[in-house]
Amino acid sequence: MKKVVIVLLASIFMFIGMQEVSAGRGCCSHHGGQAYCSNGRWVCNDGTVSPTCTCSGGSSTGDTRSYNTTKTTTVKKVYGCTNSNAINYNSNANVSDGSCNFEQIETKKETITYETKVDGDAKTGYKNVVKEGQNGEKEATIKKVVNESGEEISREVISETIIKEPVDEVVVYSDEENKLETKADGEEANDDIILIAIILLIINIIYGNKNKNAKIIINQIKKVPIWLRFILYFLYFIFIIPVFIDIVLVIIDFIAKKRTK
Repeated sequence: MKKVVIVLLASIFMFIGMQEVSAGRGCCSHHGGQAYCSNGRWVCNDGTVSPTCTCSGGSSTGDTRSYNTTKTTTVKKVYGCTNSNAINYNSNANVSDGSCNFEQIETKKETITYETKVDGDAKTGYKNVVKEGQNGEKEATIKKVVNESGEEISREVISETIIKEPVDEVVVYSDEENKLETKADGEEANDDIILIAIILLIINIIYGNKNKNAKIIINQIKKVPIWLRFILYFLYFIFIIPVFIDIVLVIIDFIAKKRTK
C-alpha cells in the first residue's frame, strides 16, 4: 500500500514539474527567447511581445523561474572623414561619407611675360622696335587641396623664385623722315671693329712716317709704284687684319728701340 502511495505522489510531482517547464518554455520560445521586460510583458528578441507571459522587474509571473533581462544596444553612426591622413580627419566618425580632403605640394616653372614700353603716337608714327623683349622664368611652390577623387578644390602660391628676369620690349613710333633704324647685335659689333681699325690705322701711319725704317706693312707699301700703292692701301684697310698685324709690329719695334737706348 505504501508503494502505491509513493508512486502516486511521484507521478503528481512529475506532472506539476512538466507543467512548470512547459509554462517556462512558452514565453518567447518561438521568437528567439526573452529580451527584456516592458510594461509588465516580456519583449522577445525578435521585437514581439509575449501574449501569455507577464513580468515584474526581471521575473515572469507565468513561470516559477527567474530570468535576467537583457537589452540590445545599437551603436550610433557618426558620419565624417575617417582617413587619418586627411586634413579634415574626424576622430569621432565611424562611417566614411567621402568628404576627406588632402594637401599636396608641387613645384613648377612658369613664364614671366615681358612688358612693352611704347614711345610716340602709334596712330600717326612708324613702328620701330628699338629693343626686343624677352620672357623671364620663375619657379613657384604651390599648395593644393584635393578631394578623394583627386579634384582640385583650392590652390595657394607659397613661394616664388625668379630664375630669369624678363627684358622689356621698347617700341618707338616716329615720323617717316625721322624713322629710327634698329641695329642687330652683330651689326653693332662690326661697327665697333671698324672704329677700332681706323684708330689703329692712324697710329700705324703716324708711327710709319716717323720711323721710316720700321719693318711694318704700311712702310713696305710706300716703296711700291704709286699705281699699285693705292690698291694695296685699299686692301690693307678692307681686310683689317694687316692693320692689327702692323700694330703688333709697331709695339715690338717700339719696345726694341727702348731697350737699345
